Amino acid sequence: MAEISAAAWEHTTMIPRRALVFATLAATLLLALLASVFRLIDNRAQAFSAASVLISGIALTGVVASLTFQAQQTKAAKDERDRSTHRQMIYLTMEDRTLAECWEPPNASMNFERYRQIIFANLIMGRWYAAYQLGDVDESTLRYTLERHFRGEIARAHWEYGGHDWLQGAIGGQRRRAAAFAKIVGDSYRHAVDAGPAVMAADYFTDTVVQPGP
Repeated sequence: MAEISAAAWEHTTMIPRRALVFATLAATLLLALLASVFRLIDNRAQAFSAASVLISGIALTGVVASLTFQAQQTKAAKDERDRSTHRQMIYLTMEDRTLAECWEPPNASMNFERYRQIIFANLIMGRWYAAYQLGDVDESTLRYTLERHFRGEIARAHWEYGGHDWLQGAIGGQRRRAAAFAKIVGDSYRHAVDAGPAVMAADYFTDTVVQPGP
């Protein structure tokens, strides 16, 4: 099964927001500290000297923070390029069986149509993982979404087929939030299975026009 990158592509847009929050907090802290200096030191010359040292220290801290944010932004941009390339490879794989054969073989024999469905379900799961990692989706929303997702035949087939490999390869369980996501997915899958049989893919759609109810 082609490996799916689960890291979030929104990191690049999050960094400026973090920088803005940091700058606001730093400015507030600076004003509070300066006010404290002039309140505690009666001698104005000494107060200005202490304030100058304080401002210099905070400025140096700001430079370090700025360099850190720039490094994060550079890494985020590089990661996004890598993910974009990987997504394009996956899309090509889904359209061409001969390219799919360039990846590792499936864990179980299946027709190419089912293979494409499993890969796309993997992309969906990776997107939800990214959203949860970034905090764009809370736990209750994620559980609701996943339990509905696992009502479907393909969703269950994907998790039965490659859930363990996906968790080990794309998540690894090494970080707290990643481990939490893995538990939520596992719980949601089990709850959906306990609730009843899957909705078969063949029953999703009909050619008959259904009139909406009153």
